[in-house]
Formats: sequence, C-alpha cells, structure tokens
Amino acid sequence: MSSFFRKPQFYKPGIGGSILILLVLIVGGGILGAIIPLAVAAFSGELTTEVLSQPEKMAAVLTGRLSLSYFSQMIIPVIFIWLVGNVKSQNPLEAPVRVDAPHIGSFNVLSLGFILLLMTLGLSWVLDPVTSFFPMPDSFKDMFESIGSKPFDTILSVAIMAPLFEEFVLRGTIERGLLAKGSVAVAIIWSALLFGIMHMNLWQAIPAFVIGCFLGWVYYRSHSIWAVILIHFVNNFSSIMMFWAFPQMDPEASSRENLANLTGSDAWYWILVGAGAVIVAAGIYLLDKYLPKKPQSFKPKDVLLTGPETFNPNQTV
Repeated sequence: MSSFFRKPQFYKPGIGGSILILLVLIVGGGILGAIIPLAVAAFSGELTTEVLSQPEKMAAVLTGRLSLSYFSQMIIPVIFIWLVGNVKSQNPLEAPVRVDAPHIGSFNVLSLGFILLLMTLGLSWVLDPVTSFFPMPDSFKDMFESIGSKPFDTILSVAIMAPLFEEFVLRGTIERGLLAKGSVAVAIIWSALLFGIMHMNLWQAIPAFVIGCFLGWVYYRSHSIWAVILIHFVNNFSSIMMFWAFPQMDPEASSRENLANLTGSDAWYWILVGAGAVIVAAGIYLLDKYLPKKPQSFKPKDVLLTGPETFNPNQTV
C-alpha cells in the first residue's frame, strides 16, 4: 500500500505537463463531474424531461450533489497523475521527490499552524476590496443559499475535499515538479496562475492567484503539503462560516455592504482590511526569518546505476 502512494512522487511535470494536467481536470473532470451526479439524479427519478430542458434546474441538481460532483471531477487528474507516476517509477534512473517532506525551521507544528491560520484570515480581508469589483457567480450564490439545508455536503466539498485535492494537484504535483527542475519564482507563479485559471471565473481567479502565490511560497519554504492544506481549509471554511453565522447576509451584496448593514457603518470593514494587512505583513516577516531559506528537498538525488540492486524505484528520498 505504501508503494501505491509513492507513485505520484516520480511524476515531476514541467510547464507542458502542468498544462496537460489542467486540461485533464477541466475537460475530463468537467465531463465526469456532470455525468455522475446527473446519472444518480436519473436513477432517483429527479432528472425529469422538464429538468433536462432547463439549464438552471440542471445546475441546481449538480449543486444539490456538490460533493459527489466535485469528487467525480477531481479524481480524474489524481488518477492521471498516479498513472504517469507509476510509468515513470519503472525507470531505474527516475528519482522521486516527495510530496511532503516537512522542514519548518524554528517553528513547531502548533506555532506554525497558528501563524498560518491568522495570516489566511488576514489575507482574505486584504483581498476583499479587489474581489468586490467582480460579481459572484450564480453557482456560488446557490451554494451559499444551500448551506442551511445541506451543511455537511457543502463543508465536505468546499472545506475538506477542495483543499486535499487541489493542493495535491497544484502544489504537491505541479509546483513540486517545477521546483525539481529549475526556477523557484516560475514554480510558484505558474502554479498560482493555473490555480486561478482552474476556478473559471474572475470573482475567484484573481484572489486565487494571490493566495496561490502565498501557498506556493509556504510550500517551497516548508515542503509541507499539510501546511498549505491548512491554509486552503481555513480560507474556504471561514467563508462558509460567515454565511452560516450570518444568514441575513445578502449574496448579491459585497462584504463591505453586508458589514455596513450589520454594524450601521463601513468603518469596521476598513478596520478589518487594515488589521489583515498588518497580520499578513507580520506573518511574512516571521515565516521568512524562521523557515529554511533555500531548502534542497525538492531536488532529486542523483541515481548511480552500478548494479541491479543499486536503486529501488519505490524508495523515497
């Protein structure tokens, strides 16, 4: 079983490979992510002729099975990555690079986790004025409106599966592969750009790119996949909790407008934005000071083939 989970570590995609992964996700995952929930709806009798003739009702069927739709979509690139890794692991000259090899410097797990939690919350407020320029997609309005009726399904897909799947694909595979090959800046920025593109809407894409740069930098400096999964979880779960805790919030309105309606003034909004900027700046200073500056764990070890038992392709480095 441990050998099964090591296979993806042999796949170190470059720019071309990362584009291929994104296409597999968008095309193959998009098709399967729609077919399976609709097939389940058809089996249950929910998929009537009326539903099939109205796109908005079909979209509601998918939203009602959000976790199934998301899992069906994301399992496709994960399988693809495993298959390519399995093929490459058969090459005795192919050295793996671990997906997770934590080196957190002077931090312990709790102190690093606490700093990342605060920074994630702060960054969400720093980015909110930018996000407010773009309309929220209708699919997300439907999702937030369904939080009250299907909280488990929403949390499972948005706060649990999304961090696990997306960080494995974007940081654990694409960024790791690029870091194994060359430029740190290219690896971080390119993986963040793909992270923004895969969301397929400006409301998410621009903040996703910025957060993706932060995730990429933390992954490079710590080589901890669980650190970036935590950041992603906190970012997504806090958004769910905001709508859950304040059901009177209007999905059509901006955070500034909603907060002004709740407090009677938009002063608190700008206080939170300013506080978020201070927290993010302080966090970056601490992480930059105490995390390893130039970790070498993303570089594959040289493989010297001097005999049939010299190198085991299932062995991690």
